[in-house]
Amino acid sequence: MADATRRRFLEMVGGAATASLCGCSSSATPALLADVPAGNESSLPVGTLEAVGPEPVCIARDAGGVYAMTLTCTHEGCNIAEGGTVSEQLIQCPCHGSQFDANGNVVRGPAASPLAHYAVSADAAGNLTIHGSTQVSASTRLAV
Repeated sequence: MADATRRRFLEMVGGAATASLCGCSSSATPALLADVPAGNESSLPVGTLEAVGPEPVCIARDAGGVYAMTLTCTHEGCNIAEGGTVSEQLIQCPCHGSQFDANGNVVRGPAASPLAHYAVSADAAGNLTIHGSTQVSASTRLAV
């Protein structure tokens, strides 16, 4: 019985060490963010999708307008902005290989849920702000 207890303890410690190495957390919910400045709309052409600094968030623009998503993977909570791939074609988590399309839909697991979207606003000069505390529908776009 002591061997089984020791084995379980080692499994738990190993799992925690792996999670801390990849920046993962046990929560797969998006990180709550303050407002994040995201550049000017003039520097965001249609077809763009890019990470915004080290924060777990990205900004994008398609034919419908500007939108933002979390870069917190829905599988294990890893920050995709730290070592992942963020491009117009693909968002890939560095921890376990989950892949998402440009609108945050799961293309390949182990993630089973899409990435959450955040509200975006622009001031009179076209400066964009991502409101990381306000989730919106995946179809919400800021017309610019």
